Amino acid sequence: MGNNSMDSESLKEIRVEDYIWYIYIFLAVFALISNYFEKDYLKTHNKKDETIFRTINTEIFIVTFIIYLYFVYINYKHIKRLDSNSSPKQILLANLGLISAILFLIGGGISLYISIVGDDEDEFLLNFF
Repeated sequence: MGNNSMDSESLKEIRVEDYIWYIYIFLAVFALISNYFEKDYLKTHNKKDETIFRTINTEIFIVTFIIYLYFVYINYKHIKRLDSNSSPKQILLANLGLISAILFLIGGGISLYISIVGDDEDEFLLNFF
C-alpha cells in the first residue's frame, strides 16, 4: 500500500495534467489558425495577417513556457519527496525527469525569445510542436 498523502498529491498532479492536455488541444487549434494566417501572409504579404499569426505564435509559446515551468516545479517536488528509503533507480529517474523538464523549459524559452524578437519571416516557419 502507498502513502495516502503521496497518493493524494499524485492524484492532484494528475488532475492538473488533465487540464494541461485540454490546453494542448486548444494550442493545436490555435496553431492551425496561425498557420492559416501565415499562409495568407506568404501569398499576399498583408501586414495584418503577419501581425495575427505572429501574435498567435507568441501567445502559444508563452502558454507552453508556463506549462514547461510547471513541469520543472513538479519534478523538483518529486526530488524533494525522496527519502533515505528511496532506491537508486527512483533517485535516478527523479533526477532525469527534472533534467528533461529543464531542457524542455530552455527550448521553450528559446522559442519564445525567437517569437518575440524575430523579424525574419523564415524564423516563424519553425515547427514548434
